[in-house]
Amino acid sequence: MTFNRRSFRDFRLQTKLFITYIAITVIPIALLGYLAYSQYISSIERQVGTYIPRLLGQANDNIERQINEFFQMSDQIYNAPMIIEILRKDAYQTVSAMRQDEFTVDSYLSSTFIHGSQQDILGVFISSNNRLFSSTKTDYFSGFSTKEAVGLYGQNLDLRGQEMVLLPNETSLQFKDHRPFVLIAKPLVDVENRLSLGTMFIALDLSFIDRIVQPIDEQEGAEMWLMTEEGYMLYHTSADQIGRKDQKAAKYPTLNGSFKTKNMLFGMDVSKQHQWVLAHQIPLGQLTAETNFVRTITILLFIAVTAVALIIAALLAWGVAKPLQHLTEQMKRVEKGDFNVVFNRQSNDEVGMLSDRFQTMIKEIQGLIREKYQIELKQKEAEMYALQSQINPHFMYNTLETIAMTVEEDDKDTVVDMVTILGRMLRYSLSNKEKLVTIHQELQHIRDYLTIQSYRFEDELAFRIDVQVNGNKEYIPKFILQPLVENALEHAFVPGKQLVVTVLIVRDGNEIQMSVSDNGAGMSKIKLLEIRQLLTLQTDLNRDHHFGILNVNGRLVLHYGKTYMLQVDSEKNIGTTMRIRVPVNRGEQGDE
Repeated sequence: MTFNRRSFRDFRLQTKLFITYIAITVIPIALLGYLAYSQYISSIERQVGTYIPRLLGQANDNIERQINEFFQMSDQIYNAPMIIEILRKDAYQTVSAMRQDEFTVDSYLSSTFIHGSQQDILGVFISSNNRLFSSTKTDYFSGFSTKEAVGLYGQNLDLRGQEMVLLPNETSLQFKDHRPFVLIAKPLVDVENRLSLGTMFIALDLSFIDRIVQPIDEQEGAEMWLMTEEGYMLYHTSADQIGRKDQKAAKYPTLNGSFKTKNMLFGMDVSKQHQWVLAHQIPLGQLTAETNFVRTITILLFIAVTAVALIIAALLAWGVAKPLQHLTEQMKRVEKGDFNVVFNRQSNDEVGMLSDRFQTMIKEIQGLIREKYQIELKQKEAEMYALQSQINPHFMYNTLETIAMTVEEDDKDTVVDMVTILGRMLRYSLSNKEKLVTIHQELQHIRDYLTIQSYRFEDELAFRIDVQVNGNKEYIPKFILQPLVENALEHAFVPGKQLVVTVLIVRDGNEIQMSVSDNGAGMSKIKLLEIRQLLTLQTDLNRDHHFGILNVNGRLVLHYGKTYMLQVDSEKNIGTTMRIRVPVNRGEQGDE
């Protein structure tokens, strides 16, 4: 069949490229694949079929050795006499004594295991005498006990004096980020009286398996997984497969050695200690031949095909370039704001169809652009309200806990004061009618917040509020200062040193200058640079870390623009100062 220039140009662009691709690549590559096929098959059976199972056996031994080392780490608990004494206790007279013991053990677990040299430990738990001590790198959900009810804790696991490895499907423990893990459990025995102290659990990140199997899993397209004899996969090189069941496990002809199917080559090895199966599979097509003859022919043919492809591609580009160039010129006019363009369709291929669609789109844009401004304003307002409503409950848990402890101490006057202040704060927090509030209202909320915190921290906290403007006439965004004060209380405390928080508000020309300073721990230069970068880049405001200051910064930008960003200065062991500024506003609450 013969095509003239006009009819070929009217073909779809996909058809043009497909015909060209078949002519210059598919046919010669198919011939090459046929010639090299027998060499590929023999190389796969001879090399991989004998080499991979041996590597899997070594990897299985290394995995068992690594798990045994983690079991031995739990013996470090016996080197801490104070922790052993706490584990021996079986009753408490006061809640504060119980919490003090929990804090002591949790701190020891954190410093010894979580922040130690072993990066693979996700969490450590000790279940002892109906108590649960824990330290983890991330939040978790668990069938273990929770601490929501004082004195009610989960039951100890009876290991009958033996160490045990629990797979994720054998425990209800689940980390918040859904990170895959295995849980090793070891009984703790009092060396003096041989009585049980409880059970220690260590959750291990499966990344240590990654390091062990990485030398085996270097080939493209290969997959490795570790599964039980029933097929439950506790590790897989593709993370989305972890936790699933290998439906083909029962059909594998062997669990020690290698075998192949039509398209895959498998290697298997069974762990001697835990009876886990370490499996490896790789598509036959991913393995390359060894012979220099095939490699040389492939390179020469590739060079020749590439040269021909370049010549044909140049000719093809010339035929396609002209209509595309015209379309590009018209698009540039639209980009500059000129929507009065006309496309002259010269062909029936994709370029011609694209011209028609683009002209239709321009007409729709002209209709939508009239609505864009109002939509953007409404969206900004909605984002501001969403940001504002996220701040309110941050301090609630500790406040209620402090009130509960004060009730136990029978200090009725203090309880009445704290409940009164808390009620006033809740009324202020739940009132979402005002977008802007007076400085006096915001500072009353800050003063209430710091007063409640003073009941909690007693002599460890002092504060000073210095206002040099008319607080009843100047308006600022609601909740713009509390996150900064809350951030100081969360990060600035130094053991043995009174924390002093200072809130200063002054007027500078047509702006209100506000700052929250503390004399606390401060930040290193690296940490300060990281926070400044987060503020400058305006990253995701829903993240857990630095939520408060990012929220304040986001609201300032939404209210007043990028020139009013939050400023942070800090020096290690000296303190931190956070500064914000807003334009003077004397009661125009709707002007945002």
